[in-house]
Amino acid sequence: MTGNHVKTGVIVVDRSDPAIVPAKKTSGPSGPQIVGLRHVGMVAENPAALARFYQDTLGLQVVGGSGEENPFGASAFLTSDPAEDSHQIAIFTDPALRHVAFKVATLADLRATYHRIVDMGLPIKMAFNHGVSLAFYFEDLEGNLVEVYWATGIALGQPYGDPLDLTLPEEALRQDVERVAREANARGT
Repeated sequence: MTGNHVKTGVIVVDRSDPAIVPAKKTSGPSGPQIVGLRHVGMVAENPAALARFYQDTLGLQVVGGSGEENPFGASAFLTSDPAEDSHQIAIFTDPALRHVAFKVATLADLRATYHRIVDMGLPIKMAFNHGVSLAFYFEDLEGNLVEVYWATGIALGQPYGDPLDLTLPEEALRQDVERVAREANARGT
């Protein structure tokens, strides 16, 4: 028998189905490497209320957010460790912002991944300098929004997003990161 079935309240996965067998590790890297899945973007009618839920149930800390007047709409950003991650959960009212986010190690990796996605013919939905990261977004084959980002090392309240052109030279992108940091320091944010 192949497929999943429930046995005494437990889902049993039959790994003999080739569609769900883990891929074998290939030898050596084949380009930029993803460091890992780093945050999820969720949707809620009331991001502040859902943020309180995660504070109360899991002890997460609110590290940012916005009201409806923000271009991103109402939002809340939470993390378990502000010193380690700018956020681990982003909550939006806009369903178009539901996503998963993968981190790359370097700006060169971000640009290489961007070019690989473009070369595959996948449209880039948006790209932003978020201050805390440079990021681009595309949809997978099922329409799920995927973010790939490089962490800049800048502490900046979220949400924040200046349009970003990842075809610019790396030096120009680094200068833009420095500009955002200077402006944030001048504002005291």
